[in-house]
Amino acid sequence: MCIAAPAQIIEIDEEENSAVVDFGGVRQKVKLDLVEDVREGRYVLVHSGYAIEVLSDRAARESLEAWDELLKVLDEENPI
Repeated sequence: MCIAAPAQIIEIDEEENSAVVDFGGVRQKVKLDLVEDVREGRYVLVHSGYAIEVLSDRAARESLEAWDELLKVLDEENPI
């Protein structure tokens, strides 16, 4: 099973074909070798350090909502 998480592109480095993305406050550098037509502000799915799909605004919103719901359930099951 493969899990990819949505992240917003913050900054693109065209020379390295990479981008800094934001996962709800956590930033990471990812490679852009597998996607086209990326630009700052767009959302991508990230798996193993690679952006694997550019998301439409609707798909990004739905994916983020699903992740929020999952995290709430996990928090309820494992309170600190």
